[in-house]
Amino acid sequence: FRSSDFGTLYTKLNLQPGIATVIDNFYICPTNKKKIILVSSSHNDRDQSLFISTDEGATFQKQPIIFFVETLLFHPKEEDKVLAYTKEGKVKLEDTAFV
Repeated sequence: FRSSDFGTLYTKLNLQPGIATVIDNFYICPTNKKKIILVSSSHNDRDQSLFISTDEGATFQKQPIIFFVETLLFHPKEEDKVLAYTKEGKVKLEDTAFV
């Protein structure tokens, strides 16, 4: 659910119409509060995706990833990049820019 009026009214997010989406975690960019990343997993935990918003969660774009995220950190100088610590103990740099 999402609220744009400080919690008075809420609307349900429909990230993938017809598909139940499980959100494992969410991240807000510290230098650009309009940028939000949701980490989702499938029901069978076989794959994960990032849902990226640049408009405070009004819309999202899906970006599949080929690793399992433990933690994400926004890059300290480039807000379109995140550092991902994987469940396998590796660090990955992921570009989240949509052109």
